Amino acid sequence: MFKSVVIALSTLLLSACAGLSQYSVSEGEIEKSLYTLLEQQAPRFTQGLVETRVDNLDLQIGPDNRQVVRLNLQGETAINALIARFPAQLDLAIEGRPVYDRQQNAIFLRDLKLLQSKVDAFGYKGDMTAASAGMMQLLRAVLENQPVYRLDDSRYSWLSKAPVAMDIAPGRLVFSPRFSD
Repeated sequence: MFKSVVIALSTLLLSACAGLSQYSVSEGEIEKSLYTLLEQQAPRFTQGLVETRVDNLDLQIGPDNRQVVRLNLQGETAINALIARFPAQLDLAIEGRPVYDRQQNAIFLRDLKLLQSKVDAFGYKGDMTAASAGMMQLLRAVLENQPVYRLDDSRYSWLSKAPVAMDIAPGRLVFSPRFSD
């Protein structure tokens, strides 16, 4: 009897330790945080007579089992002239490398690359990759310098106090203690 109680308690203890030693963040959590960030940074996307907004955001972690995060952004950019407004629908696909900053206990996207840029404006539908350099510069300024997600200090304070490895799995980022480099 005593032996079975000890085994049961040991199993429970090991299960609890395993649960505490990992923390994962889902695509949905990061997507929600990133959308909020882009809404807060919206004034940076408006320059002079050109106004840009993001209407839809789709985030994929580890697409095709690669160590990247892919963003698909749909929105509108418009030139607001005195007598008319000239809107254009944008569809951008961007890829970046997620980076965990232990001091800020946050995730950043770095090394952003434009994969695709489509526009629908004034009867023209097509690729606008060459003309998207300005938009990419704005996105880099925001996404590479502002965290796209802050980890929950109240639940997983050990993440900011110990060396941590971040692994990219399809659909989520997984954090676990790093015992060796």
